[in-house]
Amino acid sequence: MNTERLTLEVQSRVAGLKGPSRRVRVAGLVPGVIYGSGSEPRSIAVEPKLLEIALRSEFGFNYAFQVKLDDEATTRLCMLKARQFDPVRRVITHIDLLNVSEEREVEIRVPVKPVGRSAGERAGGRLQVVTRDVLLRCKVKDIPAAVEHDVAAAGLGESIYIDQITAPAGCEFVYKNRFPVMLVARKRGATDDTEK
Repeated sequence: MNTERLTLEVQSRVAGLKGPSRRVRVAGLVPGVIYGSGSEPRSIAVEPKLLEIALRSEFGFNYAFQVKLDDEATTRLCMLKARQFDPVRRVITHIDLLNVSEEREVEIRVPVKPVGRSAGERAGGRLQVVTRDVLLRCKVKDIPAAVEHDVAAAGLGESIYIDQITAPAGCEFVYKNRFPVMLVARKRGATDDTEK
């Protein structure tokens, strides 16, 4: 789905505890680590603006991007595994990147995106997305930006359940119990005109 990957250039750094990480932050960089796929963990530092660009795509934190370390000839395909925030400034203070491959299977949460206008909305109702994101299992190459669903047929008071939504190509939903994803809520005085 996402053939052209952004390349994030990062600096290698000496692994350590709070002291080295603090010095990296003082220098205006975000410390982090890359691990996975059987390779040795590598401590890194990255420019915040470059990191922001990588995570600002339509895929958000589900984006897989190429990482180029300054002391390696080839790039690594990585995804953001974890992040830490400064509680006051709300900026990223540390990242964990996971080495992946295009064929690796992952479980990720993806936002739900209703498409069109429902019959219930045309009758005066209001569409509510009650489950903002859903859990998907897919390969890295098939990660979608969102789960889209055409809501045109939904009438007043009707719910759209997870098993009524078609998963994006190459993906499957992960859930144990059937649950509502969207609802067309009735407004006071609204009438159902779906039979007109």
